Order: sequence, then structure tokens, then C-alpha cells
Amino acid sequence: MGITRLNHAVLYVSDVDRSRRFYSEVLGFQAKSGASAEAVFARAAGSDNDHDLALFRRNLGQQRSGPFSPNGEAPGPNEPAAGLYHLAWEVDSLAELERIRDELARLGILGMEEDHGVHKSVYGRDPDGLLFEVAWFPPAELLTDEDRSRPSGPLDFAAEKRRFGGK
Repeated sequence: MGITRLNHAVLYVSDVDRSRRFYSEVLGFQAKSGASAEAVFARAAGSDNDHDLALFRRNLGQQRSGPFSPNGEAPGPNEPAAGLYHLAWEVDSLAELERIRDELARLGILGMEEDHGVHKSVYGRDPDGLLFEVAWFPPAELLTDEDRSRPSGPLDFAAEKRRFGGK
């Protein structure tokens, strides 16, 4: 098993609306509903992915270095004005996501474990400190409207295994 594909890229940008226009008008990305001055999620033309690109206003205190710091604190002086936030790799099963989570924990580099409704994710840092996400997407036919509209929250592997079994 293992990683199956790159699922999405997330960029810090200095002006979300300007970047949204660029990615839309020049590259054909389509912004999902709910876009704001702070974040836009967009799908590539012809993609069936939930989102292929996300643009976040720099820096809202999203998942960052060391122990993750999602509390809105000021960015550190070493954080760029714009750039890569993270890449998200996709796996084909909840069991594989859990295996990777356990390995990240064993190495002491596990960050957050998040339930994003339409996908389940764990975050870590590579040896250079670059943030990455590993995500599992439940089969679309098993998702509910609640899954599609729920705000992100803590991931409960036991509950997800009860719900989705070996999917």
C-alpha cells in the first residue's frame, strides 16, 4: 500500500483574492463556495477532487512548526511572506493512514490528527521541517451532507474504524 498520489497543495499568499483571480483566470481553477479574504479552496478544471489547491492568507496561525500552533499567534520572523504551506499525500485506506500516524508518532514528528469531514488527515514534518499532510478520503457514496459541511476537528481513529470498517 502506501502513498497513492499527491492530493493537493496549500500555499501561503499575500493577497488571497489576487491569487484566486490568477489561478482562476490563468490556470482555470474553480473556487469552491465559501471563499473568503483569508482562504480559498479550488478545484482544477475537470478534477473530481474536493480541492487541488488551497490559498491561505499568510499567516493565520495554521499548522506550523514544532508542536503545531493553531492559536492565531504572530508568525515568526523566519516565516516567509508567501510560499508553500504544505503538500498533502493521499493513501488508499484508513488502516494505512493509521499505520503512517503510528510511524510519525514513533519518530516524534506527528503533528495534528484532523477530521476534515470529507477526508481524514495526519500531519508531520520532514527532516528539514517542511510540513506535510497524509490524507485518506472515504468513498464518496459513504459521505453525508454533515461530512461535507462539518468544520475540521480532532480525528478519532476508533470511531472512524467503527464507521468505515476496512474501506
